[in-house]
Amino acid sequence: MTTALALLAGVLAALWWFVRARGRPVGRAARYVRWMRRAMLGFAVPVVVVLAVLGRIDALWVMPAEFEPLRAWLPVMAPIDLMIGALAGISIGLAVAAVRALRGARPIGRPGALTPRNRAELPWGAAIAVVAGVTEEPFFRLVLPLLVTLVTGSALAGFGVATLLFGALHRYQGWRGMVATTLFGGVMTSVYLMSGALWLVMLIHALIDLNGLVVWPALSPQWLSEDRGRGVSPEVGCSREGAKQ
Repeated sequence: MTTALALLAGVLAALWWFVRARGRPVGRAARYVRWMRRAMLGFAVPVVVVLAVLGRIDALWVMPAEFEPLRAWLPVMAPIDLMIGALAGISIGLAVAAVRALRGARPIGRPGALTPRNRAELPWGAAIAVVAGVTEEPFFRLVLPLLVTLVTGSALAGFGVATLLFGALHRYQGWRGMVATTLFGGVMTSVYLMSGALWLVMLIHALIDLNGLVVWPALSPQWLSEDRGRGVSPEVGCSREGAKQ
């Protein structure tokens, strides 16, 4: 109990540091690099340290037994079946998002500072999406719930706290964005518990973020009109804009 409580305090401190860390103003590329570095230090490193101290590195691929009472409330599904369903749902979501983006609709919540502002930044948006999925899911769907469960004896409390903190992490998106990301965290919790596959929620998280950080900005009417004004097709807009910078 004492070890788990100390580790929980350290993990929450790492989360606080990630949220509150500030640096001097930098260029756009440096901003992306700084965020990914912070994500590695604030999320990935604590995950490895906690699991190593607990002797639970295998939790990265085997669901902890502490989660089984909560998992019993949900149907058990094979990861491949959930992946197929998730990919189908994401594909439909991407199509809907593309149509809404082309019509000039705004995404749910306010865009963050890391949203690409031109086509040259789209690769950075893709990198952020992948890093977010790989670092945030082990933190919020495994280590944080596990530590709270060890301290309180309740897996429901563990995932409840982790999901609420996950939503609060996205407060920069406004209340709509916070609600959406909290619900998303709840869905990811269900997928993880039903499948027992951490890699699956990491993949889904990355794909969802790719929608917001690549697909939506790339199809915004403003970008498309700017490309047409230059006589540049959307497919090559990135390389030309990158060359100008």
